[in-house]
Amino acid sequence: MPGETDLMQELHKEAADLLQQKKTDEYIVGHLITKGHERHYAETVLENVKEDVADKIGFRNTFLYGLGFIIAGVLLTYTSRHFAINSGAFFYFFFWGLMVAGISFIARAFIIFRK
Repeated sequence: MPGETDLMQELHKEAADLLQQKKTDEYIVGHLITKGHERHYAETVLENVKEDVADKIGFRNTFLYGLGFIIAGVLLTYTSRHFAINSGAFFYFFFWGLMVAGISFIARAFIIFRK
């Protein structure tokens, strides 16, 4: 039913707004109860909102770790190549492991935290 889905989304948004305003859990649950919902349902909504916030933070952190690994791999490879060219060496180090790890972190972020 579209009406129930809209009501659930509205409750989640309202709880998320109150949580973002740093209101206490009891205040948020009490506010949802005054809207005519049972305590158990209000607590469930609050827990779902907290999980959504934690998932967004987890996605961001995992994505940034992956990006950091890729940047580190590229910079180290470029630096190694630069020193090899300037010193007349015939080889340089290619840090492909860091780049592969970064790509896997980014893929993991999109797979695990897909919502």
